[in-house]
Amino acid sequence: MENLKNQKEKLQHARERVQQSVDAAFRNGEEIYPDVSKWLIDVDRITELATTKLSKIEEEAGMGSSNAACQNSEQRHQLSREAKEIVENIAELLENGNFNGVSYRPALQEMETPINMDYMAMKSRMAVVEGIMEALRSADIYKIGVWGMPGIGKSTLMKEIARQAREEGLFDEVVETLVTNSPVIRKIQGAIASMLGLNFDQETDELGRASQLQRRLSKDKKILVILDDIWKELDLQKIGIPSERCKVVMTSRDRDVLICGMGTQKEIELKILQKEDAWNLFEMRAGEIVRNPKVSGIAIEIVEKCAGLPIALVTVSKALKNKNLSEWKDALRRLKRPAPEHVTEMLKTIYSPIELSYDNLESRELKSLFLLCAQLSNFLHYRDLLIYSYGYGLFHGINTLEEARDALHTLLRKLKDSCLLLENSNGFCMHDLVRDVATIIASRDCNMFVMRDDGGLKVWSDVDALKRCKAISIFYGDFDDQLPNEMECPELIFLFIDSKVSSLQIPDTLFQGMKMLKVLDLTGMLLSSLPSSLFFLRNLQTLCLDNCALEDISGIGELQKLVVLSLLHSKISKLPREIGSLVRLQLLDLSHCSKLEMIPPNVISSLVKLEELYMGNSVVQWEVEGLNDERKNASLVELKHLSKLNTLEIQIQDVSKLQKDLNFEKLERYKICIGDVWHWSDRVQSSRTLKLKMMNSSIQSEFWNKMPLKRTEILHLEGWLNGVMSVIPEMDREGFQRMKYLGINNGVELKYVVNLSTSVIVFPTLETFILSNMISLEEICQGNIPLTSFKNLKVLKVENCEKLRFIFSSSIARGLSLLEELNITRCNNVGAIFVKEEEDGIEDQGDMMLFCRLQTLVLKDLPKLVGFLSTIETNSEGNLHDFQLPLLHHQVHYTNQ
Repeated sequence: MENLKNQKEKLQHARERVQQSVDAAFRNGEEIYPDVSKWLIDVDRITELATTKLSKIEEEAGMGSSNAACQNSEQRHQLSREAKEIVENIAELLENGNFNGVSYRPALQEMETPINMDYMAMKSRMAVVEGIMEALRSADIYKIGVWGMPGIGKSTLMKEIARQAREEGLFDEVVETLVTNSPVIRKIQGAIASMLGLNFDQETDELGRASQLQRRLSKDKKILVILDDIWKELDLQKIGIPSERCKVVMTSRDRDVLICGMGTQKEIELKILQKEDAWNLFEMRAGEIVRNPKVSGIAIEIVEKCAGLPIALVTVSKALKNKNLSEWKDALRRLKRPAPEHVTEMLKTIYSPIELSYDNLESRELKSLFLLCAQLSNFLHYRDLLIYSYGYGLFHGINTLEEARDALHTLLRKLKDSCLLLENSNGFCMHDLVRDVATIIASRDCNMFVMRDDGGLKVWSDVDALKRCKAISIFYGDFDDQLPNEMECPELIFLFIDSKVSSLQIPDTLFQGMKMLKVLDLTGMLLSSLPSSLFFLRNLQTLCLDNCALEDISGIGELQKLVVLSLLHSKISKLPREIGSLVRLQLLDLSHCSKLEMIPPNVISSLVKLEELYMGNSVVQWEVEGLNDERKNASLVELKHLSKLNTLEIQIQDVSKLQKDLNFEKLERYKICIGDVWHWSDRVQSSRTLKLKMMNSSIQSEFWNKMPLKRTEILHLEGWLNGVMSVIPEMDREGFQRMKYLGINNGVELKYVVNLSTSVIVFPTLETFILSNMISLEEICQGNIPLTSFKNLKVLKVENCEKLRFIFSSSIARGLSLLEELNITRCNNVGAIFVKEEEDGIEDQGDMMLFCRLQTLVLKDLPKLVGFLSTIETNSEGNLHDFQLPLLHHQVHYTNQ
């Protein structure tokens, strides 16, 4: 009995110790080992049994008569045996109760994320979600990148992707972790390990942790790892994420980080919300108040100012929920006119992620270009950025415009990949809120100021600020303020004035206090002549006088450091001779100077450093250089003295003024129109365009050989091609590998466009092909043409080609999978559009040609057309016989969209 009591007491103490450990583990959210839980149950059972036995033994001991003792001796003996058995069980439990640990940390389970119906309803996001999910389902893609500007909703998107991945059962486990701009490898490893239920010893170093993680992630289970907010290259092997053994989705603000740094196989851009989605998100967060007639107009303006950026929409709507009208008005004003000293907590929440992206730009050049972009209009044109940044001295170690072009392209790509610039059809633009942040940084840190007609800072009212200014941009619109007579800006480098009102005047003394000015743009100013104070700007390098009513630019020769001079849309009729003294000039833009007829002789040839010359839509009366030295106007031969010239835009209406000495082969970019039939167009985006009206003269053949035909992307040919029977090979034996547009009109002698005896791929990049009034054209392609010729053709138009009997062979036609428009008109002998040349066999239904992108089909005034597809065979007499099928019957399929 005493032994049982002692053992029971020991077991109770042991249980208390284990229970204390179990309670502590429970408080830490840990799971109890199953054998510990079973031990506790067994202890409670055996303790209860021991208590019962002890009670019975004590009861028996209380019965004192000898008779009773004799009668119950056998029973007491039985109790003794049972007590001994219990003691043995207790001893076993005591031995088994020496646990090394009672609990373990479970794998972290993601909180069950409910379906966000508002998120899924957004049209702006549905396609992105599906694109990522499709990549996750693919067996060939294991690294996926998602990129977008700060505050665009990448982290929110990742939660939705994780939810859908779990819901579809694509992965056994999904782990997510935040990387940030200051990644700590141990912290990332710890976060992933916790979600996988993997424990690290505190002493284990990064390499050991990586090895453990790699083994865990390389098991048979399908695992998705989401790395959110990557700023720079991250070595996945150092973390312990094995290549190609698990799927990894990464988000970043910088596309270049994903592609070059992380080696993603698929990149998906997350763009701003569409207008409808933006309003719905704002309304959902702000509540019913947005429907109040007094607030709704303000709410619409706020949503427009947020410009589809989710962080702005959510932050502002949350801040204004249940607020009064005055607070709504104040919020709109602050959004419209941000200033460093008036940045509220609400605006800080919106601006901070954007400023962080700026802070992490890798170079001073990138930051300077970003801030310079904020000084300009909403839509940024590449040409403007080039001449401003070059004159500003933004590029170090660069002395030519050509080098500056390359550098600018690189920097713009990096800003775009960092989502601080957006790309549009005309160039680049800045998101409104990104521009606001850039403007605040520029004024706060770099003394660069912008004044707009929405009430922006009028910097000239602050004398001290003017003295510190490095850059000032003034956008005049609806307000009536006039410029001061003089601005004392001894440190000013950049001055941009864009006026939309005719009443704004430039005081004659305005520039006297700007001795350090390097870039000056007076776009749209009414100037009959140049202000006299302009000639004090001896450091000026870029001068833009675009869309000014200038008639006289006398005195321009004083600006000896000029490298860029732009007179776009000016009204000058004659260039002053003193321009020839601007020997540092590298770019001269005389485009659309419709009254410019005279350039004094030897002025152009004096500009020996000129790299870029723009004279499109200017009607200079060129003269021919000869024995007569009494010329009053410039000669085209002067261009040959410009050894650095790489860009030329010029219109030469009088073909007779062409001279044999001209050589354009070295040009990198060009738009050259020769002849009086061309209308100049700035809408043509290609940098390599030729529009040529040819003539029957001895000059033609020599001139022809000096044109950069092989590199031309857009080629218009008009008129007499003297002795030229085919475009290929006579004009280019290599098949015009870069051409995107070819238009030929009135080519009298041309019999073939292509006439080859050898197999050469022709026009592989051609997108638009137009032939008209080709009276001698017999075939477009004669000879063996590879199937990949014309593979990018989208538009094919043939008009008034009298001798033409068909357009293409069926073999070429089958390669026209991108064709969108087919227009054949007034070709009197065309009997079929496509033909198959063989001795027998009509093409059957199985040979149907597919034009899945065809949207426009015009077959008009074709009196001999009997079939879309025909077979031509030659009889013994050498005559051609056509065997055709009914027009379009089982021969061609197209989708009309």
